[in-house]
Amino acid sequence: MKAIVCHAFGDFHDLKVEETAPPPLRAGSVRIAVEAASISFATQLWVAGSYQHRPPLPFVPGGEFVGTIIECAPDARRFKPGQRVLAISGWGGYAEQAVVTEHTVYPIPSGIDAGAALHLATSYATAYGALVWSAKLAPGETLLVLAAAGGVGLAAVEIGRVLGARVIAAAGGAEKCAIACAHGAQAAIDYRRGDLRAEIRRVTENRGIDVVFDPVGGASFDAALRSLVPGGRHVIIGFAGGSIPQIPANILLVKNIAVLGFNIGKWYGWSVNDERARHEPEMRAAFEQIFAWHGEGRLEPLVSQVYPLARFVEAQDAVVERRSVGKVVLLVNQEEKGA
Repeated sequence: MKAIVCHAFGDFHDLKVEETAPPPLRAGSVRIAVEAASISFATQLWVAGSYQHRPPLPFVPGGEFVGTIIECAPDARRFKPGQRVLAISGWGGYAEQAVVTEHTVYPIPSGIDAGAALHLATSYATAYGALVWSAKLAPGETLLVLAAAGGVGLAAVEIGRVLGARVIAAAGGAEKCAIACAHGAQAAIDYRRGDLRAEIRRVTENRGIDVVFDPVGGASFDAALRSLVPGGRHVIIGFAGGSIPQIPANILLVKNIAVLGFNIGKWYGWSVNDERARHEPEMRAAFEQIFAWHGEGRLEPLVSQVYPLARFVEAQDAVVERRSVGKVVLLVNQEEKGA
């Protein structure tokens, strides 16, 4: 089969498509003919060996993918060959075939395209978990979304609106701000114009923010943290800004605010069996809710760029360099539809 194979941890620019043997079917697993896979900022961390977990070498990157089941192990009874499903596996998706435990496989509604399914199950699931489970965002609260035009940022904007919050988007440039507003933000702040903290004061009429959704870290972290109202929550999703901020504990004390971390991988539980068993019912219920909102037209996942497998490096660059909006998808067993 054709696959992107990482033989040694390092730079994703060194990876390319190669011919390799399909993975063997394991106990409790299913074999999936991969249709499309997700491109994310975290992919470069997996390849570099700097993610929270290190897969055994060699490995095929691609932690989230959509495809059709073509084979089931005798003890795998949740699905049948021919079913179109979504897999959240940690790795394995940038290949024509993938073998994953059935516990990391989820049914998807009929009629939904691969890009939308991937976006809903990754970016939207992350936003849902961070805002519902961690921040406990309540109707009427004010939510600040950093990097609001990115895949997970736009998802947080839409989830925030569905939950009844007033959503303020922060993004780089007028075009990205406009995209965030088109997806439900009531106000937008352009990182490139003015001081972030001053702009937060302006758009909130000096009140401040109840919840921050932060996939960036870096220089934006401090301004957003200091803009929280008493009882506010700052949820960290990642550090796309490149630097990990230091948290001034005195501000947490004085303002009675909280900094929370949300790692969706812990909830997917693809790496640790006891975590999977603990969180699987909630994760499946979250997917049902997200897909239901999408079916009602309340969520509109934006897939902005689609690349064939051979252009993986180009696709990954678009995400790492923050040139993309919405979701970037890698086609595997399909013809290219444009990029």
